[in-house]
Amino acid sequence: MADRRLIEEWLPLAALGIESTRERTPMTPFPAPNRLHVWWARRPLVASRAAVLASLLPADADRQSFLHALGIHGDPVTSRRRIDEARRTGKRFEGVAYDYPRAFKHAPDARDREWLDEVLNDQASVLDPTAGGGSIPFETLRLGFGTIANDLNPVAVLILKATVDWPAEHGNTLVSEFNALSDRFVRERDRRLAPLYPDEATPDTYATNWLWARTVRCPHCAGVVPLSPNWKLAADGTGVRLVPDMGGGGGGGGRPGAAGFANTLPSQVRA
Repeated sequence: MADRRLIEEWLPLAALGIESTRERTPMTPFPAPNRLHVWWARRPLVASRAAVLASLLPADADRQSFLHALGIHGDPVTSRRRIDEARRTGKRFEGVAYDYPRAFKHAPDARDREWLDEVLNDQASVLDPTAGGGSIPFETLRLGFGTIANDLNPVAVLILKATVDWPAEHGNTLVSEFNALSDRFVRERDRRLAPLYPDEATPDTYATNWLWARTVRCPHCAGVVPLSPNWKLAADGTGVRLVPDMGGGGGGGGRPGAAGFANTLPSQVRA
């Protein structure tokens, strides 16, 4: 078969695997579609973009241009080895681990589009009949290709409309509407949830996290006891350790909420 595609000849699997992991690095912002709705089989954006591009491009397509369009603007494999070596030896290295932003943040620029138009003659369209969380149609649209997506699940269809269909139809005018709606949602959330949490001790402090646990009532002091085997916030024992308020006994004095919780209600501990 003469008309072979790039995906049949070559893919930078190691680089794609590292970048897919970087998308979900803890304590960093995930791609926006991931936060719109939890989906149990959401594909990494960089891997989805690679699958779409490599399925369309001819086998002899320029590989550096391909990597640039993916957003891989450095050497993730070497960076990963450097990180692993530092962990293994316990030695810190100077500077950042990766010398370029995570690949999913790269929106194909004029250079990428010019190259794709030249190679594909602006003929590409992609169909995803089981689109699910929408990673493939989302990346197809970002690449500027014709995009057709479908799913039997009505939740998936709504996700596709919100991340692919409506942005393509309304553009930036959708942003102000989204911001207004999200601000309204946050205000309503705070109004409903604020009474469930006690006020902070001083005005210049605030709780960053809450831990929830099932509780039982102590038969001796009537206090509510959270059922948690571990009060460490880090598995390795570093950082803050939570210390439950055990109260003074005698019917629950010093145990906030001791008279107000049933045995099976969740309790909360401030972090």
